[in-house]
Amino acid sequence: MAKKAAKKKAPAKKKSAARKSAKKAAPAPAKAVKVTATAGKTVTASALLQSVADHLGVKKSEAKAMVEGYTDVVKAYVLKGAKVKIGDIGMVMVRHRKARMGRNPQTGEPVKIKASKKLAFRQSAVMKAQVMGGR
Repeated sequence: MAKKAAKKKAPAKKKSAARKSAKKAAPAPAKAVKVTATAGKTVTASALLQSVADHLGVKKSEAKAMVEGYTDVVKAYVLKGAKVKIGDIGMVMVRHRKARMGRNPQTGEPVKIKASKKLAFRQSAVMKAQVMGGR
């Protein structure tokens, strides 16, 4: 009687310590964003990039690369006709306006208005509630 050849099994792979800790670790709580601007003032690109860099704990040049990359991707999607949802802020999209008849306000003469495209932003319900102050 022939003996069956015993198959050797490879030892089971051990999970690395990093993998184990990554699964067990809870997501980091969101840091509060430090904002120095006051109402009515315009935030410059430089100040915005510095705030992003401080918030993420990276160099300003790295923050600039991230922000520019993000805006380039958003622009590409919008130009293709997609609606882009930006977190709890809102949605950016292109709105198409049909051709229509209008009137010259001085003469009252009918004027044909061409079809056009407009960049539009629609705020989210979350942002609206925050801006309105919980009304």
